[in-house]
Amino acid sequence: MRMGLRGRVLALALLATTGVACHEGDETRAVQATAVLDVDVLDFGEVPVGEWREKEVRIRNVGYVPFFALEALGLAGNPAYEVELGEGGGRVMPGDSHLVRVRFHPLEEGATEETVHVSTDANQGAEAQVRVMGLGTPTPIGVDPPVLDYETLEVESERTLEVTVTNPVDLPLTLVVQGDNPDPFTPDTITIPPFASQRVSTKYLPRTLGRMGARLEVRSCEGCTPSVVDLKGNSVANAFAFDPAPVPFDQIPVHERTQSYTRARNITWRPVTISRLATSDYAFQPLSKPEGTTVQPGETVEVKMEFAARFSGPNVGDLTVHYDSDKARQSQVILDARGGRPTLAVTPVSLDFGELPVGGKVEQVIRISNAGSNGNLRFTGVRATGASAQFSVDVPTRGTQRYAWSGGTWPTLEADGLTIAPGNDALELKVYFEPKAEGSWRATLYVRSDDMFNPERQIVLTGRARASGPCVYELLPQPALDFGNVVPGRGAVLGFYFRNPGRAECAVKDIHISNDAGGAFFMPGGRLTGGVVVYDTAFSAMVAFRPPAAGTYTGELRMTVNNPAAPTVTLPLRGVSRASCLVATPSYVDFGPIRYDCATAPRKTYVSNRCSAPITVSGAEIGNGTSRQFSLLTSISQPRVLAPGEGFELEVGYARNVHGQHYSPLYLRTNSEPDPFLIPLLAETNHEGIQVDRYTQGTDSQLDVLFVVSNTTTMAPYQDRLQAAIPSWLQQARDRGVDVRVGVTSTGLVARGAQCGGGANGGEAGRLFPVDGSRPRVVSSTNPNAAHLIQDNLEVGLCHNLVQGLETMRAALSAPLSEQTDDPRTPQANDGNAGFTRAAARMAVVVLADEDDNSGFSPDSYIQFLRTLKGTGMSHRSQLYALVPTDNSCTTAGNEADRFTGVASGTGGAVDSICRASYLPLLESVLQRAGALQADFPLTAAPTGTAEMTVRVQGQVVPADRWTYDADRNAIIFGTGAVPSPGQAVEVRYRSVCRAPPPAP
Repeated sequence: MRMGLRGRVLALALLATTGVACHEGDETRAVQATAVLDVDVLDFGEVPVGEWREKEVRIRNVGYVPFFALEALGLAGNPAYEVELGEGGGRVMPGDSHLVRVRFHPLEEGATEETVHVSTDANQGAEAQVRVMGLGTPTPIGVDPPVLDYETLEVESERTLEVTVTNPVDLPLTLVVQGDNPDPFTPDTITIPPFASQRVSTKYLPRTLGRMGARLEVRSCEGCTPSVVDLKGNSVANAFAFDPAPVPFDQIPVHERTQSYTRARNITWRPVTISRLATSDYAFQPLSKPEGTTVQPGETVEVKMEFAARFSGPNVGDLTVHYDSDKARQSQVILDARGGRPTLAVTPVSLDFGELPVGGKVEQVIRISNAGSNGNLRFTGVRATGASAQFSVDVPTRGTQRYAWSGGTWPTLEADGLTIAPGNDALELKVYFEPKAEGSWRATLYVRSDDMFNPERQIVLTGRARASGPCVYELLPQPALDFGNVVPGRGAVLGFYFRNPGRAECAVKDIHISNDAGGAFFMPGGRLTGGVVVYDTAFSAMVAFRPPAAGTYTGELRMTVNNPAAPTVTLPLRGVSRASCLVATPSYVDFGPIRYDCATAPRKTYVSNRCSAPITVSGAEIGNGTSRQFSLLTSISQPRVLAPGEGFELEVGYARNVHGQHYSPLYLRTNSEPDPFLIPLLAETNHEGIQVDRYTQGTDSQLDVLFVVSNTTTMAPYQDRLQAAIPSWLQQARDRGVDVRVGVTSTGLVARGAQCGGGANGGEAGRLFPVDGSRPRVVSSTNPNAAHLIQDNLEVGLCHNLVQGLETMRAALSAPLSEQTDDPRTPQANDGNAGFTRAAARMAVVVLADEDDNSGFSPDSYIQFLRTLKGTGMSHRSQLYALVPTDNSCTTAGNEADRFTGVASGTGGAVDSICRASYLPLLESVLQRAGALQADFPLTAAPTGTAEMTVRVQGQVVPADRWTYDADRNAIIFGTGAVPSPGQAVEVRYRSVCRAPPPAP
């Protein structure tokens, strides 16, 4: 607040009039007493509760005669303010002033006000008031220390700690214990006198077990902000913690003896003295004699024990440690001679890396497990002796989880006590042979743990190195691996090709992304250790580009070869990320693994305009990739104008006459976009007769379902049956723990009539129903009203005459609808499908139609779309299910539905008759796959049998008794306990039957 300096008239000066006349010329001069105050507002600002502040108000005489200051007082009687008229008799001469003192002494926090009234006997301004205000703030109470940590003590024992409380004000302070566990904490005083500094003893007496916390709060007034002392303590049943516990003994025959030990650590704050040891049975005897030993806090005493096996047992007992603390107490630990203690097991026990060129690098894996049955084993690290410089190790892993070393440098590395449970749990450790000179090399790797009896296991490492090189190589693509334009929020995969055209072998190692452009570039399979590439052989690997934001990105792939003059090989990586009007469905063309001797069918992708204005596609070309195995079968000889939503199919061929993996970019160019739009082309050619299918296990219990319902005029009874099945189906989903998300669209691609409702006149064109948003368009099974909402949405109307369900399905699950809340090509607002599908969820498309599809494109086009919908290795995560005519059991608009049936078969889905009285059996089959981790993996070709079939998970062969082949479904089915975990890679290798004979040469 500002000070008022303009003054206020408080009293009139004395007026003496002489020679008064009431006519012109007879005026006389008046003499008066006049007073003013120098302020009209006093603001004390912030003042801690209990402290004092003083300010002054001056009564000024601005008249010509003296007056007396009579009185100054607070009108509101606020106890936080004191008002006092200054000394000096109160007579104020002309030009002089008199003081009024105002003192502020806040008794509580917050704003407070008073009004000061001043009286004088002046003629003008005899009475005046001053507004006074101030803000009480927390008292700066001193507490030292701010935390009282009672550490650990036995239950029903006590400990007292002191805190010094300093009171800086003239108010008494109160102390109270608050918080989650106030009862065990008690201060010896509850009041601190004014201006005192006092030591407060606070006792902790726990009567229950566990960690406890509270606060000692010190306040200067009720409701004031306290100064806080944190109180914490931990209560245990007794002073000793034993490691190991139970105490394990080896299994021994009757009449034999075995020894073990445990360490007893004092985990409390006070020293304790061991008085005696006792066991529950004389078969167990202590060999140590710690009686009379005082064990300090944190100190450990080793107790050695012996077990003598008797015919009658027992093989389990107790060791009781009697000790003196605040009183006589005892601790117990179980003695276990049944066996099954945590036991370190390592396989294999020797690794021979064979012969390798100098400068090469190869890997093998050891498995570290717990062969016991009771308790976890802790892996503590590794060390190596011998020619350790020629070998190295990676970090330990458990599945996809990597654990960094906690300390040390090779050949001695420390792990942070990684636990290994009994049974199937294990850690894996990659061991590398990386010879730096010629010769035969041998080292010993020691795996370390907390196994009491065999804390180390050794693995003998051997390898031989020969001189070779220099390596001559061919690396493609050149001059760079260029991803063109990948729109923000999307990713793409291409790859590189390394070939040895020279006579000397190439030792290649440490293949990795050396510059990932902030994480935009990465290798989906992780960095590669390396290997030996002999003359006229090659290898390929994937590189992915997933830009985190719009922009231009550059990176680098790097590897090392055995060429001393040029050991480092690099490949530039390039990519841009900008919005594009083009969208391709599928977003990549994947031929998958193909036999060299089997003909391959062309693959297609559908390119369309996602924008609200026309665009011109000026060209399409296959750019520099790892080979020339791909060919564009659909040429764009002249620029092609695409109206909003319009598109065309591109068809790609694959020559399959070069073994290995192949990656090439298909670039689309437009007149309005500076960078080519990328469609990756992927394929793999295997040897004659061999088919390799690869998958990645997804998550369970999440299912997205798109109902594609025909809205033709004959569909009324079938829509009713589907609606009737929904409540029971949703309840089954909930009972199985499946989180279902449902959307509905029609088979209408173009508008037909307003009687269909929903805002699109029957032409949803993939947009979820109702397009006008009059009801929720995406419905979760967790919604209590889900059944009614889905039933309402399934009522898509009966207005149309054309079924184009496969195309509306593709539109519903493709950009722009799948990515945007509003379709920019249509006049309706917020009619996009963004938020419907989830990346981790399975996808099921359920078609209901009484006649076949008339979308125009071949069924294979839609099969490819669904198989690539979830990404590489995820073809098993998307299926189409069809309720369509399959027999003549009822009258339908069409007699058969070969196109819908073909797509269902090609994606591993199912078909049932639309004439069924209940559709629940087919809907139940949709749930079965999502209710648990996927156990069935459909094969891409028909095998000749299982004799040459191998199944691998994460590179490890799965025994044949843990999986079966279902010929009817053409699928591998994992048995109970063998189903892969989420994220694990599955590979099935088998001899297959060609779908068609290879073309004549």
